[in-house]
Amino acid sequence: VLLYPEGPAEKAGLQIGDVVLGIGRKAFKEGSLAPLAEALTKAEGGAKKGVLKLLVSRDGEKTSVEIKLGGEKHMGKPLKGKARKAIVEDALEFLASKQQGGGFAQTLSGQNGAVVQTAMAGLAWMADGSTPRSGKYRKNLKEAVEFVVKHMGSETTGGMGGMPSPRGGANWDQTNWGLAHAAVFLGAVQVRKPSKAVKEALEQAAKDLCARQEASGGWAHGPGGKNALNYLELNIVTGLALWGLGMAHKAGIEIPDEVIEKANTYLEKSGSGDGGVAYADANGQRGQGNIGRTAGAWLGYRALGRATGGWGAKMGKFIGRHADGIMHGHATLMQHIFLGGLAAHAAGGATKKKYWGTLECDMVLARSPDGSFQPRPWHESLQMRSNSDVTFGQVWTTAAWALVLGCEPGDGLEGIPEALSLK
Repeated sequence: VLLYPEGPAEKAGLQIGDVVLGIGRKAFKEGSLAPLAEALTKAEGGAKKGVLKLLVSRDGEKTSVEIKLGGEKHMGKPLKGKARKAIVEDALEFLASKQQGGGFAQTLSGQNGAVVQTAMAGLAWMADGSTPRSGKYRKNLKEAVEFVVKHMGSETTGGMGGMPSPRGGANWDQTNWGLAHAAVFLGAVQVRKPSKAVKEALEQAAKDLCARQEASGGWAHGPGGKNALNYLELNIVTGLALWGLGMAHKAGIEIPDEVIEKANTYLEKSGSGDGGVAYADANGQRGQGNIGRTAGAWLGYRALGRATGGWGAKMGKFIGRHADGIMHGHATLMQHIFLGGLAAHAAGGATKKKYWGTLECDMVLARSPDGSFQPRPWHESLQMRSNSDVTFGQVWTTAAWALVLGCEPGDGLEGIPEALSLK
């Protein structure tokens, strides 16, 4: 096990090296995550006097550890009412505590990655109704906007996978990630609370994204040709670029039709026939639909007013069928949780229910006592012997979960549906 310092589990006597075998006196039969999440939720909701009893193996011997949790009744339903509001508020407070100089400490991809995380946190702070001019997080948002405007599109100090940039003459530029996230964030801010300064920065971000579109119609990690892995387009970036352009459009900025038509032709040509967005356009990368890539592009199509017909409608249907397929993503699980979650909330109904039917367990287990959300290992953690979400850090994972939980209004939260084109 891993232990949160001075957390309930450590205080109860759980130790590094312990192996959790089951709940109470019953050992796990088929998998541990779902029954552990269920027991944790029940205990937080007051069942068994708020005590979670674990069956543990320590030094070859079985023992019991009783962990005292909150025991507040409303926490028994973490996706609803007071519980959802409390979880989101704790996450927003955690993000505020980590902000420095307007942005966040550089982790994966250096300053470019800091722009991405600042944009994500900024979007999350809008969930309680804050803007750069009003609300609890107005100061955080004001500084986040200033940081993003100053650094969006700047060359990263760390390349793909955190490697130096440039390296060996290869193209390690990843700045399209920062530009796309900046456009989504600034667009959301401008929609909710227009200002001349934000609009000017958003216009520049949109202009740069249009200029960086590849001849094929897609977008790469950044400008400059094929990357160090010898491919060009990367369709998770294509989707994010389209979403950024869509948010600029929502904020009243004109986006050239030829840019969107070119992207539409590219996505349809390279994607799976059922509406899934492929990994890229090289041999072996076409036709492999994925929920995260598709969700990002579809959110862009919604913001652009193109989601009801043609390829946009196909993508929407794909999301409806695959909203429970988040674990089949690539590179960073949180990216798929974030994009797939917002798309599921935008679609609503059965799609949202399908998403949370798979992800509620992970959300419950990811929470920490300080309000943060921790990254989880998944199939690629073993295959690649690394986890990009761990490298990106707690700000990344916390902002992603806070956004999915806080995107809808209600339960005392303002939400950000009009800003992210969820409705």
